[in-house]
Amino acid sequence: MRLKFRSALRTHSGSVRAVNEDSALARDDAALWLVADGMGGHAHGDWASQTVAAQMAAVDMSVPAAERGPAIMAALKAGNAAIVDASARAGAQMGTTAVVLHLEGHDLLCLWVGDSRAYRFRRGGLSQITRDHSVVQELIDRGTLTPGEAELHPMAHVLSRAVGTEADLRADAFSDTAQPGDAYLLCTDGLTKVVPEDVIARLLRLPSVNAAADRLVAETLARGAPDNVTVIVVSVEEVTEVMRAGV
Repeated sequence: MRLKFRSALRTHSGSVRAVNEDSALARDDAALWLVADGMGGHAHGDWASQTVAAQMAAVDMSVPAAERGPAIMAALKAGNAAIVDASARAGAQMGTTAVVLHLEGHDLLCLWVGDSRAYRFRRGGLSQITRDHSVVQELIDRGTLTPGEAELHPMAHVLSRAVGTEADLRADAFSDTAQPGDAYLLCTDGLTKVVPEDVIARLLRLPSVNAAADRLVAETLARGAPDNVTVIVVSVEEVTEVMRAGV
């Protein structure tokens, strides 16, 4: 059984911020998607996220399948090195989150650094497949903070890892077996900080990736959108004989 993928990318500066420091990339032909949320202020955050997106856009996905995962990781490391170098020369801290999704047939690979997230929507259920690299998530993991308390914690926006903040990049990985009917969501925290997961799940039930992406951003704006918001919705479909014939 062969699979095909469709995606919809939407980004918005939100209702408060004048500059959009998010960047995103959708390479449907290579089944490669990225969302990045820059940090470091208007002069640096957008550049940092754009740097990672540019590295991912340049990845040669024509290499053998076994080499694609390492090539994606190498692009993240190249982006990290460029940001670390620019930070040192500018004397200013900058960095970016990054969450990357790649599908090779049924095999899914997700890599991430920071608190931009990936979700899987399968048979009506929503699962977060990334784990935030944040100070409050580490406190939750230790049992010293509840998820409810984390939302109001003064360090709620402080990352424990980001691309460009350390010379040695540490990314986490998740692998999965994709199924027809699945949908995947990549997003910045501009979405997840204001839109509850039950609402996200309801919107991912919409019949097209474009409708879902549009409504996710619209819902964020309706709730005040205090930050930039970026989403990519990816659908997984079985290739039928009609599709193969181009009918």
